[in-house]
Amino acid sequence: MEVRRTVPVKLDVADSDANLLHETISEFLWAANYVVDYAWQGEYKTTSKAELQRETYDDVRAETRL
Repeated sequence: MEVRRTVPVKLDVADSDANLLHETISEFLWAANYVVDYAWQGEYKTTSKAELQRETYDDVRAETRL
C-alpha cells in the first residue's frame, strides 16, 4: 500500500517575482483545464496520460509559456 503525505510549504517570493508566479499559475491552470476538456470530448474518454500528452502537448506549448 502506498502512503502519501502532504507537506505545506510557504513560498518566499520577492515582490518583483509575485506577478510572474501568478502568471505561471494561471497558465498551468489553463493547460490543466485544456487537457481535461480534451480528454472528456466525444463518447470515448481518454484516460491514458501518455496519449493525452501526445495529443495535447503541441497545443499547450503554442498557447502558453510553460
